[in-house]
Amino acid sequence: MINSATSLHPWTSCLSSLKEKLSEDVYNQWITPLKVFDLSEFQVSLAVPQNIDMEQLGKMYLGLIEHCFQEANGREVRIQLRRMPNTLASTPGYAHPFTGMPVIDLNPNYTFEEFVVGSNSQFAYSAAQAVAKDPGGTKFNPLLIYGGVGLGKTHLLQAIGNYVMSENSRKKVRYVTSEAFYREFVESIQHNRINELSNYYRNEVDLLLMDDVQFMSGKDRTQEEFFHIFNSLHQSRKQIVLTSDAPPGELKGLEDRLVSRFQWGLFVDIQPPDRETREAILRRKAIALNLDISDDIIGFLAEAIDSNIRVIEGAIRQLLLQASIKHSDITMELAKEIVNRTGINRPSKKVTPEDITTVVANYFVVEVDKIIEQGRGTKEVAQARQLAMFLMKELTSASLKTIGQRFGGRDHSTVVHAIKTIEKAMERDDSFKKSVDAIMSKLAARG
Repeated sequence: MINSATSLHPWTSCLSSLKEKLSEDVYNQWITPLKVFDLSEFQVSLAVPQNIDMEQLGKMYLGLIEHCFQEANGREVRIQLRRMPNTLASTPGYAHPFTGMPVIDLNPNYTFEEFVVGSNSQFAYSAAQAVAKDPGGTKFNPLLIYGGVGLGKTHLLQAIGNYVMSENSRKKVRYVTSEAFYREFVESIQHNRINELSNYYRNEVDLLLMDDVQFMSGKDRTQEEFFHIFNSLHQSRKQIVLTSDAPPGELKGLEDRLVSRFQWGLFVDIQPPDRETREAILRRKAIALNLDISDDIIGFLAEAIDSNIRVIEGAIRQLLLQASIKHSDITMELAKEIVNRTGINRPSKKVTPEDITTVVANYFVVEVDKIIEQGRGTKEVAQARQLAMFLMKELTSASLKTIGQRFGGRDHSTVVHAIKTIEKAMERDDSFKKSVDAIMSKLAARG
């Protein structure tokens, strides 16, 4: 569990918001028992106790939790619900943890049946199925699935694990992110248990599923240990499946010998979904949430959203949330509002932080140096700075910390406050929103 008060600040703010929006009984029953298991800039894992219906929690409140966390964190994040750590150690099919590190359970909804296959993912889907049906018995060992954020890599990875566990309960499955593996390794060093870690992965795991292997970059000792574990598993004909954001040859900060191991088997990519696949995903998600959405609205969303699956699913959840809050039906007007408000139609061309500060400074007729230097400055400078922070978060991949450093070394909380201030101003003042849209149009033209 994460205990740092600093890292949990967005979750604390999220809880405060949820407490305002929900009745006391609902909040105490469904929200209070949740604990943060893992938290990063783009994803939060919440541990759910055994006495709470996780599926029902997801259907009723996941969209609202994500919405409140987005308000607190200043950007959209993905919430994962996971069964409370340490309750799965006796569950058949799960490899027992070698230390106090919790088992990360597989999402039961991540199955092959629930994966919408398109031309963008057909090869990866077929390879994943082949491995699941004969783990360690194909030439696809390791299998590495790579692609951008939110395209379904984790879904396929966990689908393999869910399939193997359902078909052969004797197989011990271990799903772990590379970040969680790093934490395990650090803990094993701290408590002089390196041999236990090594023996656990070599002898107690039949199927190793490692997510986001690129985050092992720069962690030399962790890579060395994983290299030896990898060799042992491979020699024992035990299956290894990995995901990453790039093919092996383009992974930076990883040892050459480790990268060469990743190339022993098969590496396949997942591309962004085409329009037909996006429409199929929207229909599947609407059915799962029991939403009555017209063909026109489905078609509009499929055309408007040309990015990743996570954004597509997020749009559906936003529709459900906003319709619930406004006590209205899901209309085309509401769909267009969601598209505009969540910024799905952002400029697709690459925009740099320098572009943003220049365009914002010109629009507010202030000097760029005034925006980025320390000190509040005039009202116009302060607003220009907040807008530049907001746009930098929306249009670039910069982290909150990086953005703060660009503006006179300001901290994370200042950036979050700036983003929330701009979002509220856009909601209250239509003319200000039009100004923001105009600035974004100028940025799109510069790209």
